[in-house]
Amino acid sequence: MTGQEGLDTQGFMNPADAINRTLERHHPAAAACLSDLGRRMYFPRGIPVQAEEAKSARINATIGQFTDGRGGAMPLPALARHISGLSLESVFLYSPQGGNRALRSAWREHITHPGDPPFTEPFVTVGLTHGLSLVSDLFADPETDVVLPSPGWGNYNLIFGARRGARLLPYPVFRDGRFASEALGEALAKVRRKAVVILNFPGNPTGYTPTEAELAPMLDAIAKADKPLVVVTDDAYTGFVFEPGHLTRSPFFALCAAGHDHVLPIKIDGATKELLYFGARVGFLTMGVEGVAAESLMDKLAGAARSTVSTAPAVSQAMVLSALGDPSLSEQQAALVEVSAKRFVALKAGLDKYGIETLPFNSGFFALVPVKVDPERIRQALLAEGVGVVALPAAQAIRIAYSSTTVEDLDLLVQALARNLR
Repeated sequence: MTGQEGLDTQGFMNPADAINRTLERHHPAAAACLSDLGRRMYFPRGIPVQAEEAKSARINATIGQFTDGRGGAMPLPALARHISGLSLESVFLYSPQGGNRALRSAWREHITHPGDPPFTEPFVTVGLTHGLSLVSDLFADPETDVVLPSPGWGNYNLIFGARRGARLLPYPVFRDGRFASEALGEALAKVRRKAVVILNFPGNPTGYTPTEAELAPMLDAIAKADKPLVVVTDDAYTGFVFEPGHLTRSPFFALCAAGHDHVLPIKIDGATKELLYFGARVGFLTMGVEGVAAESLMDKLAGAARSTVSTAPAVSQAMVLSALGDPSLSEQQAALVEVSAKRFVALKAGLDKYGIETLPFNSGFFALVPVKVDPERIRQALLAEGVGVVALPAAQAIRIAYSSTTVEDLDLLVQALARNLR
């Protein structure tokens, strides 16, 4: 101790230090899981805060955006002519730090069921990748183990490994052609000091969602873990489950309800797949915590976002908010899920017809076909026939995205695959 701990270069108390002490008192596990960057992070009481406080002032000369002097937008006609049905202010002016407030409340209502445990207001991110990156910034460093599914989304490796230098501990999703419920517990036993745990259902690239019975050993392993954990549910494909008996809600809510002292649950979701708005880049990050601890973590989250992308684009937030208020939204979603379900059924039938073995899949957008030869060789052969699939050498498999393929073309795809697997 030098007597200067917690002071910045000018001798003032570092705001992050006070937040860290608050977390240590009110959520020791979250405090223990903070990365080096996470411990340094805070949201400054600078221009965004001062502009917000002056929002109702008659003369507001705070934020650097062009207005009519009374808070109204003054866009170029070349841009404004493309906007109808939304206010110019909701599109052309900055959204608040953390996102459009009405949108955050609407998304909270969207994901909440009666009797749900407490959790934070969703924080708007620039897509789900940004949400995962914020988690990585706050909680991953070389002292962190990141326990993630294998096969899993390849971008996890970049987000947690390449960017933050964390140690990656993969756990198998399948063993002997069946969901490996016990594998997470085996991986957790190898954690050194702290960990970020990734749960992804429906899975990418697996296209699998477990039953409650299959999930139970995973939740039990988390409950019995002897290290502090940040458990992230990557819920990108929520709503796309095509076989009965499998989970239709995120494990996030069960983790919140369990209230484990050593666990911080975090939910990553968004409009990308749930509302099929892929270009919007509107995601949400929600934490399973309340009270002073929630305020402290949201402060760090706001600081992490402020120091990278600042705020999410206003126009896509306004469009998502408008969609959430549409009384026929659920019917519209159901209709497109039904289209996806028909493609799922068609692919299953085609694979069975040609005797092509797959790993189990029942949800999401994908199916995995294990192959005995180089997957890239098969991908190139299929591409030469006008069929595009993804080769996953690490999984020794081909990934089929039936979400982007018509029922009619799926039979042609499977025929081509069967020819090249002989």
